Amino acid sequence: MIVFLLALQIAGAAASAPIPTFIIIRDGATATSVPVTINAGEPSVRADALMKAMKGALVIGTNLHYTLVLPRVRLDLIDGIPFAKLDTMTVALTRAPQVRGGQLYLPFQFVSEVIPRYVGGYFYDAAQGELRTFVLPIAATKTAPVRTPVVSKPSTAQSTSRPRSTVPTNKPTQRKLVVIDAGHGGPDNGMTGPIGTTPWFVEKDVTLSVATKLATVLRARGVDVLMTRTTDTLIALADRGKIANSNHGDVFISVHVNAPGYNTAAAARERGFETYFLAEAKTEDERRVQDMENESVKFETGANAGKGDPLSFIITDMAQNEHLRESSDLAQTIQNGLIEVHPGPNRGVQQANFAVLRGSYMPAVLIEIGFGSNQSEATFLSDDANQRALARNIAESVVAYLAHYESRIGGTR
Repeated sequence: MIVFLLALQIAGAAASAPIPTFIIIRDGATATSVPVTINAGEPSVRADALMKAMKGALVIGTNLHYTLVLPRVRLDLIDGIPFAKLDTMTVALTRAPQVRGGQLYLPFQFVSEVIPRYVGGYFYDAAQGELRTFVLPIAATKTAPVRTPVVSKPSTAQSTSRPRSTVPTNKPTQRKLVVIDAGHGGPDNGMTGPIGTTPWFVEKDVTLSVATKLATVLRARGVDVLMTRTTDTLIALADRGKIANSNHGDVFISVHVNAPGYNTAAAARERGFETYFLAEAKTEDERRVQDMENESVKFETGANAGKGDPLSFIITDMAQNEHLRESSDLAQTIQNGLIEVHPGPNRGVQQANFAVLRGSYMPAVLIEIGFGSNQSEATFLSDDANQRALARNIAESVVAYLAHYESRIGGTR
């Protein structure tokens, strides 16, 4: 009870306390200062200095992986990824750890919230800027995601003849369910274009057409499919992931069309295709696309508005991070498949914090199939045969990914 009251008192102070210049790590009579660094307006602390003060160690792994070793726990981190792995638990961070000048920096929240909540034996006194030990460890608890009712049953369709693709065509041995999300819909048109003409290209129509063709090819390849929308209707961004979860989807794919965000002659020349997975946006262009696609939330009102709270948001991010590597692999497989049929430049695999991907507990990607703002790409994307070619290669990439994923995990998820 005393610890609980103390936690409430400190939480109240944290709401108004400024970010300190130093954090004091206090263990009984021993106190060690760890500098707080401000970068791009965000406070952070050096991981090696923090671990030394906490009598732990920083282990540098391969492929940007780091491990914080403390007396009771180990926490795994990846440069640029806003999550920490604690045993079987995944913890969302406010910002991603970053390597600067050869040193790993952790967001200030890691000290003020993550360590006290998940490591145990510590509490953060915001008024004093101190991370203190105490003798009664507080165990962290996990909350299981709540599943929503099943929406519908996927159906099958007959195969049609198509040109042969060089994308690997291995098939999974188990039936899989792919959830396809046609971006935007209803009052949310998405982008319109091209730049410099009277707009005739509407994103929501093209995404629905490509998504429908993708569903047809996947069903012909023996994959079950569920579409978040099959008509011109608005589905809340948060609900699209819930539909996938409630139907126990194996993969979530959201189809979109890109735009540069400004109307100039240079912007009209932007072309190409890219595939995203969920992680913190690291470049200005990734942030631009992220903001553009997340803007759809402004159309959500009343029954269409996504329901949620900060806790469910964190739990969702934790669940999604379980599939972070798979999502990255899926994005790369799809991107490689599109190279064969898309005339535009390959803009590569990207990462961003898309609201539509945050709610899915499975490998999930968002595909920008081209720039509707560009005259030639808008024409290409509007052509029925080209849409079928894009759908075919995306489908073949998904089938190849599912077979590879199944071989890695040994069957169903």
